[in-house]
Amino acid sequence: MDLRLTTALLLPALLTACLGMAPTEIPLPGIATADTASRNRSLVIMLPGRGDRAVTFINEGFQEAGERFGFDTIAVDAHFGYYMERSLLPRLHEDIILPARQAGYEKVWLLGISMGGFGSLLYASEHPEQVDGVILLAPFLGDRSTIEQIISAGGLRDWSGQAPGLEDYEIRVWSWLRDATTPLDMTPLILGYGLSDGMAEGYRVLTDVIEPSSVYTLEGGHKWTTWGPLWERIAADLRF
Repeated sequence: MDLRLTTALLLPALLTACLGMAPTEIPLPGIATADTASRNRSLVIMLPGRGDRAVTFINEGFQEAGERFGFDTIAVDAHFGYYMERSLLPRLHEDIILPARQAGYEKVWLLGISMGGFGSLLYASEHPEQVDGVILLAPFLGDRSTIEQIISAGGLRDWSGQAPGLEDYEIRVWSWLRDATTPLDMTPLILGYGLSDGMAEGYRVLTDVIEPSSVYTLEGGHKWTTWGPLWERIAADLRF
């Protein structure tokens, strides 16, 4: 399975890799907020963006929303090394998702920020039966040309699932998004982003097919000071 990310994501990270990228681990580490004695029915698994780690979610108070609103969280240390090694999906599946199901969680949602949004979509497209919903905060959605081709086709629901130059993983992700937002096969999908985010224009492909009540925006850019308040609003509205 080819999990190569597009140039827009790879090149900046390759510079970081040359300077010394964090090593990957087996099992994939995660920071959980519940033990067996206090477990809730629902779990949100959080994937960070490029340059962040699992502990960033904790430092930014993302786990506190779950404590207030009655769901558990796991912040996963899915840094860029796992994408570079193409080991994100098997590690996430074997080390995080399956153990969560075996522990008895009835609902498992993914939350991804920026690169983590793309990782969440990769996993959902590969294992749709394991995902009850996806929360995307300012997600990286692939190369701009991919989005332009979908727009040219008339939008996501009119897109045939093919486009010149698309990688297999891009077709799989966008096909999952198209199917997940159709009335017959709806998967809860929530999008949040800052209106000044450099990728905001590309989100029109998603806002055209997501329920308006599942799209959250506010003034702000591609940074935690935007994502924190968005997450507070989303977490308060979650209905598992």
